[in-house]
Amino acid sequence: METSAQIENNEGAARALNNHVKTILIFTDFSEAAVNATNYATALAQQLKASRIIICYSDFILSAVDIPLEDAIHAEYEHQKKIMQLETLKNELQLQLSEQVIVEVCIEQRSLDLIVNDFGKDRSVGLAVMGIAGKSRLEQTLIGSKTIRVARTSTVPLLIVPEHTAFMPIEKAVFACDLKKVSKATPSRAIKNMIHALGAKLSILNVDHNEKHFNPDTIMEMANLHQLWDNEQPEYYYIENEDIAAGVMDFANTHQMQLVIAVPKEYGFFEGLFHSSLTRKLAYHIHLPLLLFKEEKPR
Repeated sequence: METSAQIENNEGAARALNNHVKTILIFTDFSEAAVNATNYATALAQQLKASRIIICYSDFILSAVDIPLEDAIHAEYEHQKKIMQLETLKNELQLQLSEQVIVEVCIEQRSLDLIVNDFGKDRSVGLAVMGIAGKSRLEQTLIGSKTIRVARTSTVPLLIVPEHTAFMPIEKAVFACDLKKVSKATPSRAIKNMIHALGAKLSILNVDHNEKHFNPDTIMEMANLHQLWDNEQPEYYYIENEDIAAGVMDFANTHQMQLVIAVPKEYGFFEGLFHSSLTRKLAYHIHLPLLLFKEEKPR
């Protein structure tokens, strides 16, 4: 049972994170995947009752030095073109939102991972959104090719939206977790607060195959898992599948989930989905938004 001090601390953390969720950062490169992610995030902003949306385009061309004059002129032309596209997008989104929601646009000359972390600190961004193209185009899309790097380094929760995923109100979400360092590495408070902000029902899922990951510490980790999440009254599932990524996505589809939550680690679910050797079979399974949280470091 929590003490009154713990309850007060938890409530304070919830209020703080909910304030952060009010600002959503959307990365765009104007591809079809990015456009779809923007539309998805705009609808999600209404469910989260966000008060600000920032649309960001990362322009690497202008960051180059000593480029030929002809290339510099072309770069400036493209820069002005992107400014106009961003302003058009801003006006279109503003028409879809209430007057209370502020839409901002910006062009940055830095890598996406640097942008998202700085914006998390300086602009109180509580959620970043990126689009990703499936199947053979996964590595060919700017946003898609940068997703792994951003996910590994981002301190801000990152929502990855597949290219053809249409928004549905998030009523059910599944947290795909392993049974390693459960209490120390799991950003449970941040995940819980996001679930509360969405008003969604949470399921906890562990995927294994022939008890491959079972060891003497597993029982203790399962106990830690329940201690960490029981107050949310989630549904727990332990399933068998030799392919973790496919198992998670098949489960999410069967149980009509609208969101998959994961904590990227060196190996496991996330690496299975977005490893450089991704197969078409795995790419086919990417059909639901993925919400990624940063693994917590032991104190």
